[in-house]
Amino acid sequence: MINVRLSLVLLFLIVLFPCLGQKFGEDYTRRIMKADSLFQEKKYRESAETYNNAFNDNSGVGYLPDRYMAASAWAMASEADSAFYHLFRIIDRVKYDELDKVLSDSTLKNLWSDPRWTKAIKLIKSNKETKEANYNRHLIAILDSVFANDQKYRLTVHDTISRYGVNSPQVSEMNRLIIGIDSANIHIVTAILDTFGWPGPDIIAEHGNTIFLVLQHSDIATQLKYLPLMRDAVKRDAAERSSLALLEDRVALGQGHCQIFGSQIGFDEKSNSYYVLPLFDPAHVDERRKEVGLGSLQEYVDFWKITWDHVRYRKQLRKLVGKKSLKKYDCFL
Repeated sequence: MINVRLSLVLLFLIVLFPCLGQKFGEDYTRRIMKADSLFQEKKYRESAETYNNAFNDNSGVGYLPDRYMAASAWAMASEADSAFYHLFRIIDRVKYDELDKVLSDSTLKNLWSDPRWTKAIKLIKSNKETKEANYNRHLIAILDSVFANDQKYRLTVHDTISRYGVNSPQVSEMNRLIIGIDSANIHIVTAILDTFGWPGPDIIAEHGNTIFLVLQHSDIATQLKYLPLMRDAVKRDAAERSSLALLEDRVALGQGHCQIFGSQIGFDEKSNSYYVLPLFDPAHVDERRKEVGLGSLQEYVDFWKITWDHVRYRKQLRKLVGKKSLKKYDCFL
């Protein structure tokens, strides 16, 4: 039988891992990884040139974090012109606004005495002020508190299970505390959604993910009520597709359907092992995950020490949880 504790403990772990974004291409990714490695090895000029090659061979396009790292590499190589080229590119084209990061980043120290540094800082500050002009500071403060409470005990769930066992008094107490916090957070977040709709990043910065986390931890009725709102938020770029995929999986399983993206994980006490809960069309799960900005399923389940094998998956799942338990899921009928 599928352990009912999954809804209280194991599924809480799912949301702790950032989703892996889509890639431009294998060659671009390979070069960026090489450039990152060279930077860590303090081979700054080689690193900087490798970043440049990655961009040039990708029609001059690069991800913002990679452009930033290129600026850092050129700065550490004492090539101010090249460093400022990449820095001003992200300032001008994507309105880079992480002022605190730039001011505290020692990899850019060789640029500090250059007159262009003052100009760069002014532009970054202007971008930041423009971005934050419509922020609802009150909502942001509320969601900051909600997020802190949401993660307070979840961050130690896995270690507690490993140390004491899933049926231990320690885990039971943690469940009790988490459920109490979730109940309070759900009231706060649904009140926000009912009042403001799904606020976008122009209103609450990156705190839309906090709203998603709270919905992930709510009951199925609440998830069903607000799922259409999140779908609409994704369409207008107010919420992440990857986060919506996780909520879609949670709702699907809650309704007796099979999940689509493989984000929900179960635990078998007899074998003391984790497994992917009932999944539709396992052979093509990575294609679906890529479409919503998620990395491969194997990358995702590595944390739980699961070896993903889509060919053997259904047979293994039947053996693990039993045919009778799987009958309620539509893809196992």
